[in-house]
Amino acid sequence: MRQPEFWIIVAAGAVLTVGHYTAPTDDPFWHDLFRRLYYLPIILAGLRYGLKGGLITAAAISFAFMPHVLMTRQTLYVQASESRFEMPLYFLVGIVTGIVADRQRRASESLRRAERLKTIGEMAAGMAHEIKNPLAGIRSSAQLLASRTRGGDAELVDIIVGEVDLLNKVVNDFLQYARPAPLKRGPARLGDIMESVKTLLDPVAAGRRVEIELDRPDSEPEVSCDADQVRQVLINLVLNAVQASPEGTAVRLKIDGHGDRVRASVIDSGPGIPRDRLRAVFEPFFTTKEGGTGLGLSIAQRIVGEHGGSLRLEPSPGGGTRATVELSKSR
Repeated sequence: MRQPEFWIIVAAGAVLTVGHYTAPTDDPFWHDLFRRLYYLPIILAGLRYGLKGGLITAAAISFAFMPHVLMTRQTLYVQASESRFEMPLYFLVGIVTGIVADRQRRASESLRRAERLKTIGEMAAGMAHEIKNPLAGIRSSAQLLASRTRGGDAELVDIIVGEVDLLNKVVNDFLQYARPAPLKRGPARLGDIMESVKTLLDPVAAGRRVEIELDRPDSEPEVSCDADQVRQVLINLVLNAVQASPEGTAVRLKIDGHGDRVRASVIDSGPGIPRDRLRAVFEPFFTTKEGGTGLGLSIAQRIVGEHGGSLRLEPSPGGGTRATVELSKSR
């Protein structure tokens, strides 16, 4: 069944058209009035049905109005001349009204979708929090069982512990994504944060026979940031770079300034990321790593964005991938 607005538009167009054809040709007042009132059904159609509705209604009214213009061009010369400019305005009004309505509709749909996702996220985060307690119990029990078993059974227990750790990581990543911690800003130097990241991940890189090199300036401006959250971002980027780099290569860390911004770059020697995937890597749950959650870069991008900075990935000129974090200098 058609919606009421449809029949209102049809009825308004029909009434105005009948009025045009039945009004006395020696009285231009009524013809001018009906011609102006044609805008009402066009605007209503644009608001209710968007660009398509506005255009169709403008075309239908112009088609119905044109014979009257041709029939009365001798007796209503002024009105007929003005009508030639009026009909393009019908289309213009239909287009503008339709575009505005479509944009407003998309914005409303995006808002409703965001509200639904927020509700779902809160529910899922609550469920994830409840899952952590059973996982902790399973892991503790498996570790206790491991101390009492030998041989093949011990290997099975190790598999259980490993899988529980993986599930726990997924849950922690999801909780961090769904319930971000508030920022605790303070003055810090990206070089100092990068030094601590290098110290933390040097053993991991050595185990993969990859070297981490840090290049930082002697004098470095401070940035206003949550040092712990920025450290988490850089740990994620450096760890990804180490895992992507082949044995015998190096991951280069570089700190430099650019205008009123400070940049921290992580450059690996891996195979690189295809250009068509550079944007997709920031989407939640997108991953190319086995066992990855696909939330690391999404969380990193959100943290950097909350700081008013930017995080981008791009191919490195020497091969591999360059990840760059930019934050504003402290004022």
